[in-house]
Amino acid sequence: MNFHDLILLGLRLTGVGQLFIAGLTFWLRGVIGWQADLAKLRPFNRCIVYTYSYYIQAINAIFGLICLLQPRELLTKTPLAADWTLLMATYWAVRLVLGFVYYPSEEYTKQKPLYFWGNWAFVFLFAAQIVALAGAFLWNLGMLGA
Repeated sequence: MNFHDLILLGLRLTGVGQLFIAGLTFWLRGVIGWQADLAKLRPFNRCIVYTYSYYIQAINAIFGLICLLQPRELLTKTPLAADWTLLMATYWAVRLVLGFVYYPSEEYTKQKPLYFWGNWAFVFLFAAQIVALAGAFLWNLGMLGA
């Protein structure tokens, strides 16, 4: 397997991971009691939270589909391919940093071992996506591979 094929595989796996995250979000909302917490908000603020949540979930799914179905297009060494891979790598890097700096996940991770290990599985998944997408970005800049 050459370096190009390895990055291609990484992008496909990233696509699967992003689709997994988008789909799992429905289940996670039930785990964290999302509906009950949102019911306490005023209607306008509740609509804002729903809007942000659903379009972030849609972006995750779209990024997943792009990586899964069009990975070769993301490795064409064009400015657009570089821009897309940089955008997606940055998106997940910001999410990873916010997870450590901003999210008070201890409230849930202390409840059950599954939640603790699930949280770390997400950290690993975010990091793996960043590595794959950053690798694709560097490939597009001509900094990796032939």
